[in-house]
Amino acid sequence: MIYLDNSMAARPSKKGISAMMPYFTDYWASPSSPHAMGQQTTGMIRDAYQSLYDFLGAGKSDAVVFTSCGAESANHVFHSIYTDIALPRGKNHFITGKTSEAPALMAMHQLEELGCVGKCVDVDRQGQVTKELLGDVLSPRAALVSLSWGDGLTGVIQPVEEIAALCEERGILLHLDATHVLGKRYFTLEEVKADLISFNGSQIHAPQGTGALYIRHGLKISPFIAGGMEQAGLRGGDLNVPGLAALSVAAKEALDARDLVCTETARLRDRLEENVASQLEDVTIFYQDQERLPHLSCMGFPGVANEALLFLLNKKGVMACIGGGSFQQIGLVLMAAGVEETLAHSSMSFSLSRETTESEIDRASEMIVEAVKQLRKSSMGINL
Repeated sequence: MIYLDNSMAARPSKKGISAMMPYFTDYWASPSSPHAMGQQTTGMIRDAYQSLYDFLGAGKSDAVVFTSCGAESANHVFHSIYTDIALPRGKNHFITGKTSEAPALMAMHQLEELGCVGKCVDVDRQGQVTKELLGDVLSPRAALVSLSWGDGLTGVIQPVEEIAALCEERGILLHLDATHVLGKRYFTLEEVKADLISFNGSQIHAPQGTGALYIRHGLKISPFIAGGMEQAGLRGGDLNVPGLAALSVAAKEALDARDLVCTETARLRDRLEENVASQLEDVTIFYQDQERLPHLSCMGFPGVANEALLFLLNKKGVMACIGGGSFQQIGLVLMAAGVEETLAHSSMSFSLSRETTESEIDRASEMIVEAVKQLRKSSMGINL
C-alpha cells in the first residue's frame, strides 16, 4: 500500500504513541485533583504545552488551548466571537473563503441561523484570497475573517501577511486554520499577525482526536466548552493527558523534520509530477508555477472521472484524495478558482509525508499512469 492521503490523516508517530501509554496505565488520575496521584502529571503537562508554544512560535503571554481536533478549535473561534463581539457590539458579519474547509463554513452557517451575516470571499485564478477580493466583502460590521492558510487539497498558500494587515487596519479579527502549513513552512507570528490560529493534530502525525488553538496576547475569548477552570478557563472538561502527550511529541518531531519536508518531500512531490507528466502528455499540474505547500500535488487527468480513478487506484494500492470529510470536493475547490468544470472533476490530490519514500513515488507514478490509461479505454472514464 502506498499512502498519499496525508492531508486527511498521517500515520501517528511511534514515539507519540509510546508517550501516551503511561497515562493509560500508571498516571491515570485527573490532573485537576490536588492530591499526589493527580499531580503526578504536572511536569509532563507543563513540558507538553511548552512544546506546543515552541511549535507555533508563541510567546509566554499568548494562550494555547489543547482541543479534541481542528474542527473544535475553529468552532471555538466562531462561537466565542459571536458571544463576545457579535451579540454585545452588533458586529455580526463573519467572512470565510469559498475554498475553506467544512468546520469554518458550517460554523458560519450555524451563526447565520442565529441572525448573523455570513460571506464567502472569492479566490482568484491562483486560488488565493487577495487583499482586493477580501476588501470587497468587508464592512464596518465585520467581526471575523477565517481562512485556511494552506489548502490541503491543492497546496495553495494564502497571502496571509497582506490579509492580516487589512484586517488590522479595519479592526477585524483574523483566524487562520494552519493545519496543512505547520511543520511544512517557515514563518513567525510577528510576520503573520493572526489573532487566532487553529490546527488539527493528525496531519502532523499526532493521533486523531487532537488539536490546538492559539490566542494572541491581549485577546480574551469565552470558552466554547464550559466546565471548570481547566486550561485557564478556556476549555472545560478533563484534560486528555495521553492525547496531549502524543501531540506534544508530534509537534516537536514536526518542527525537527521541517527542513526535510521543505526539501526532500518537495523533491519527491516534484518527482511524482515529472514521472506522471512524462507518460501522460495532457496531464494538468495545478499551481506548479507558484509557491505552494511542499508535500502536495494536485493533478488533472482529462477524460477520467476522479471518482473512478480513486476507486481504481485504491484497488491497485495507492491511497489518494478527491475531498470529502472536512474538505470540500476537489472539483468545487478548483472551480472556485476558475478551472473548467470537466477538468475540475477529473482532478485528484496526492499528499506526501516525511515518511514517503522515492521507491513509493516511482511505483505510485506507474500505477497512476496505468489507471488513467485503463480508464480512458473504458466507459468508467468517459461521459463526465
